[in-house]
Amino acid sequence: GGETIEIDCFSMNQPFAGLVAHGFKTLETRNSSVFERLAGKWCCLHVGQRTYPDGGAHRDIMRRPGGVSSEDELNRLTSLPDGFRKGHVVAILEMGETELMASQTDRESPEIELGAVATGAAMGRYLTTVKSATWLTPPGLPMKGFPGVSRISLPADLIPENIREQVQEDVATVQAAGRRGG
Repeated sequence: GGETIEIDCFSMNQPFAGLVAHGFKTLETRNSSVFERLAGKWCCLHVGQRTYPDGGAHRDIMRRPGGVSSEDELNRLTSLPDGFRKGHVVAILEMGETELMASQTDRESPEIELGAVATGAAMGRYLTTVKSATWLTPPGLPMKGFPGVSRISLPADLIPENIREQVQEDVATVQAAGRRGG
């Protein structure tokens, strides 16, 4: 039982879901502006069942200057912590602005590739900043994955206490504005 909040959620495969939830991957990229409406809002992160096949490119990018200091750190950041597993909503994110970066050359800058943990050629043209990421209380919320962004009912007690009240207030404010047509 207990209180739930209605909140947006999107699904990602490993290792990228772990990289976002750990706060290492701070740019989420897509080839559409699907995350634009999430700017300034909280949303949840679901981990899909598959592992994304990038041939280890993410590991090479993470080893670049400004990236990880050790293989142990790399392995930790690309894994889910104990108690979490695929097929669960595992984290709550504070989303920033989405920017169209049409030029592959611009996307190939070292800061952008490190933030997205992808090559300029492989990443999407729309870059969304992830301002913060916080793990939910393990094991999170089990559910099937889905394309795009979807609304879910998240038990409030899965949100860590240090941000729970802020998330609940922000989500309530957004929902009230939506009902007013703003």
